[in-house]
Amino acid sequence: MTDNRTFTEAEQAYYDQLDEDVTAGRVQRVGSVHHRDGSAVSDDELDVILRGRPSLGHTRATGRGRSPRRQVRLPEHTNNALDAYAAAHSTTPSAVIRDAVEAYLASA
Repeated sequence: MTDNRTFTEAEQAYYDQLDEDVTAGRVQRVGSVHHRDGSAVSDDELDVILRGRPSLGHTRATGRGRSPRRQVRLPEHTNNALDAYAAAHSTTPSAVIRDAVEAYLASA
């Protein structure tokens, strides 16, 4: 990261633990560190990738604080298909579920 931002204690602890996990090989690789043209991903781009999807609440989409959390149970074959789809499309199961629910509700 190249900005001069000061981290809170919790943020610093998170990044310290992340660094330890990456170094120890405990973080699953989800993509390439190179662009399709072969150029390396910058530190800023990597920071955005590792940060993941932004909060959907508070000052984001809903304006109501942190993102609400829902849990669902899936049959094993559906869960396996979801994981395979997410991996094949370089995304996460959560992102696929969010997109599917939004599309379903928009068509209802």
